[in-house]
Amino acid sequence: MIKVSVIVPIYNAEKYLNECLDSLCRQTLSEIEIICIDDCSNDKSMQILQKARLVDNRIYIIKNNKNIGAAKSRNKGIDIAAGEYIQFVDADDYLEEDALEKLYLLSKKQNADMCFLGMQQFDNKSAEKLPSGIKSSYPNVYKGISLMQRFIQNDEFFLYLCLVFYKSSFLKQQHIYFNNLIVGEGGDFILRALCLANTAIVCPEKYYYYRINEDSITHRNDRKKNLLIGQINQYGNMLKVFAENDNWNELGDFLLWQYKKIAGGIQNLSNKEKIEICNSLSSNFQIFLFEMFFRNNSIYGIEFDGKIINRIRNKDIVIVYGAGYASLEIIIQLQRNHIEIKGFAVTKRNNGQNNLYGHHIYEIQELQQYSDKSVIIVAANKKYKDDIQRTLIKYGFKDTIFLDVEI
Repeated sequence: MIKVSVIVPIYNAEKYLNECLDSLCRQTLSEIEIICIDDCSNDKSMQILQKARLVDNRIYIIKNNKNIGAAKSRNKGIDIAAGEYIQFVDADDYLEEDALEKLYLLSKKQNADMCFLGMQQFDNKSAEKLPSGIKSSYPNVYKGISLMQRFIQNDEFFLYLCLVFYKSSFLKQQHIYFNNLIVGEGGDFILRALCLANTAIVCPEKYYYYRINEDSITHRNDRKKNLLIGQINQYGNMLKVFAENDNWNELGDFLLWQYKKIAGGIQNLSNKEKIEICNSLSSNFQIFLFEMFFRNNSIYGIEFDGKIINRIRNKDIVIVYGAGYASLEIIIQLQRNHIEIKGFAVTKRNNGQNNLYGHHIYEIQELQQYSDKSVIIVAANKKYKDDIQRTLIKYGFKDTIFLDVEI
């Protein structure tokens, strides 16, 4: 009996495919099948697969007649999967050797339709492991829609496809397959699955290793546009589900959460990018949603009363802490009152971005010399308030305005 079917879509993955396959073939759970769908690669991926198949006959190779994309390739895998459970793996990632065994035993014990697992990101160049994924603890068994609500309340990173271990019969009986999206098909798949899952659990162990690969579609120059297109598709699909199932109050939380992300992302687009996104949308409904987001200039409802404005004006230097989407509304409010800022401050500039909305982004220690003359306006998620306050005090910043907004 096959306990787990591992589905691996492959396109020009020769660089990392051996490492991926090795991690699957070495799994401590032996009753598995490894379904590899080659999507017309023009590198040595097929030769690597064939060589691996000679060593381990649990590897099952499918070669597409034409390039159909990862979504449709995964759908092929679902249709032929014979395992009790399904794990999706990207061809440049890998698993801990006991991952499938531990996930299988836990999911069987709880009769889980979906089991979320932890991940470690690592950089392709430095091989430095960067923790990511679900942060909080979820020790109980939940209905899928209720777990979604908890994820949103905690602002979790939960829409990455390979971070879920699925019961095969659940996917097939509920007819859950991938929509053919450029980016975001994994998140769309998870959201629809969560709406239908009777039992969903979270395994806190970081079994999945996700490579930050600069060559992948999510890290190309058009990543920002593709990400927004995917988010709009997810939002539109969930809006339809919400309309058909108005007893699912939890979906309202998702829609508000996703709305802020999309509307904030659109604010930072150039006119050219906005036109390109509009032209990339596949239906009038999606175009309508995009235009709705585009017209909304106030996402967080940030306003300063006269008392706060006077407090800000009493300082020589104004600094905005945080480089998120709410920062734009702060700038608009300050400009209306003819107040200029020194720039944006962050704890650490991890992504190399130096400018935002025409203002420089500083690491907070770079501004320490201005601490006595400055007022800091903080626009960050409230769950980070204590950490931010400690950092500001460490560098001598005492005059701080924390905005009471949901970010």
